[in-house]
Amino acid sequence: MAEENKGNNMSPADASELLRRMKAIASDLWREPPEDVVPEPKKQEAKPAKVVVRKPKIGIDNLWMTADETIEWTDALAHEWPTDGLTPQNLWEFYHQHAEAVLNGDLTAYTEVLRKANPLGELMEYAHGISMRAPDADRLEAMFTGRDEHMEKNAKQYLSAMGVRIARDLLACLPVSEVRVTASWKGETVMDAVYRREQLLHRNFSFLDPVKLTEECGAVFN
Repeated sequence: MAEENKGNNMSPADASELLRRMKAIASDLWREPPEDVVPEPKKQEAKPAKVVVRKPKIGIDNLWMTADETIEWTDALAHEWPTDGLTPQNLWEFYHQHAEAVLNGDLTAYTEVLRKANPLGELMEYAHGISMRAPDADRLEAMFTGRDEHMEKNAKQYLSAMGVRIARDLLACLPVSEVRVTASWKGETVMDAVYRREQLLHRNFSFLDPVKLTEECGAVFN
């Protein structure tokens, strides 16, 4: 047993050598990199490019391509809160209050809705004046006076663009079947057209010729 313990004992020289080697290893693990070695910068992940979608500017050349969102009067009747995620709460409450009368064809309710919603407000800059009225429960009428700069440039295109856009906005506002649009200039009627809802359904307005559509709707140009 004494011989076995003796064999396991380490001499002072061996212990000193082992300690020196361990210090050398520790120094290698923790030493600073050489001054002439510059660590590579961390690569930053590329951020996805931000896509900016710009809406085309609305003008006479594309006026008919856009229109107001349709007011769903049955939804307005059934719900006290907006179901479309777009209509402000106060305006929806107005629709809710008038929905039953509108769906019953009440002309007084029609007039109040036209006054409150003002569906043709965005078009005022394209005409000298625009007026609206509800002669019966199935038809709305709009009248406007043409602006000289548009009439003198391309009257038929201008009148048709206005006619289609007016009809679309009014059909979106109230549940009527048709919209009659008349235009005047220098005291004379220069266009008279009746746009029926069924004629505007399933149309791709981005590729539509407003003049052809207005002529399909029986327009009379002067």
